[in-house]
Amino acid sequence: MAGDDRGRRRKVNGEGTITKRSDGRWTGAAYVYTTSGAIRRKWVYGRSFEEVRGKLDQLKARSANGDAAPDGSTPLGDFLDEWLKEVAIEKRATTWQGYESAVRLHIKPALGRKRLEKLTGAEVRAFMAGLREKCLCCANGRDRHKPREEQCCSAGRCCGSHPSVRQLQYVHAVLRNALGHAERMELVPRNVAKLVKVKTPKYKIGKGLPVAQARALLAAAEDTRFSAAYVLAATLGLRRGELLGLRWQDVDFEAATLTVEQTVQRVGDRLIIERAKTEASEATIPLPKVTRKALLAHRERQEADRAEARECWQDHGLVFATQIGTPIEPRALDRDFSLLRVRAGLPTVRLHDLRHTVVSLLLSLGTPPHVVQAIARHADIDVTMTIYAHTNLDAMRQALDAIDWEGE
Repeated sequence: MAGDDRGRRRKVNGEGTITKRSDGRWTGAAYVYTTSGAIRRKWVYGRSFEEVRGKLDQLKARSANGDAAPDGSTPLGDFLDEWLKEVAIEKRATTWQGYESAVRLHIKPALGRKRLEKLTGAEVRAFMAGLREKCLCCANGRDRHKPREEQCCSAGRCCGSHPSVRQLQYVHAVLRNALGHAERMELVPRNVAKLVKVKTPKYKIGKGLPVAQARALLAAAEDTRFSAAYVLAATLGLRRGELLGLRWQDVDFEAATLTVEQTVQRVGDRLIIERAKTEASEATIPLPKVTRKALLAHRERQEADRAEARECWQDHGLVFATQIGTPIEPRALDRDFSLLRVRAGLPTVRLHDLRHTVVSLLLSLGTPPHVVQAIARHADIDVTMTIYAHTNLDAMRQALDAIDWEGE
């Protein structure tokens, strides 16, 4: 009787109503608990009586197990906007900016009109496949406002600038996090983004500078405005934002310690001061003598700036500040370092390589990995070992030379 064409209403074991529509499709309805707490009638659709009955059974079973059905039908784009506004806003400003960009540039244009509760793993999989082939320089990418004749994809002239594995993973992670919130709020029965696997990027091993090059950099920076900042980076591995966010109250000269608590970052058109990258980043670490000496000299320099600025001085308590006491633009430190590396004859060195140098040097000296992890303030020791730890070629050669076949 499943193929009955008369479209009569049927009762299936008292678990809902199944009806054949005039267009030949079947529809079913049952009363279930919804996310608002009320019991409402929910509808399912299918090509056959059996398909609708299966969907109806699943709907009733989920309701019986406490999984509430979504109340209403929300476009994914509207949900993402609300998620950014109400939930993701609690993240660090730089993190929120990354979430917002992924939603605005990639997720909403492709999936924004999809119904939240009807989004499938297949649709997410197709979205990721399309994103993988997306050209970042054409109208479908970041330069979509450029005239068509200036877009590389016009007339099939794609430049081949596609999202990296890291970018793909990040966009997928943003969608997964958002749908995870929807699942916790019982707006969807499951997080379909978890059904889609994405390739994990391979991080390059950070190579620190040889001691001679690190010394050359510090020598070239001696008596300059950011000399102490580079000493801190080379001896304690502070990140750029941590250097610029460091306050004098975070430095205890008597106890010879330094505490990292905040960073300076550019978010959009403004500079912001926010808490350190992670809880692991917020740590108190010993202050070496050479670093303490550099900070004392820098404090004298800053006092001279304060005296010269007079009433124009704006006291933010920052160790590294402008000549009137305000936070320093992170890109200004990058520009200064670019000039420094040229003076030192090291044009390919990055500021972050000084952080790598601390980790690599300590590991090569036999410092226990957990101690290096504490100094570098990594949340996971795997980060210390996988990303930064690299074997020295000379050490490998020495180990291999120890093999003496001729002595047997």
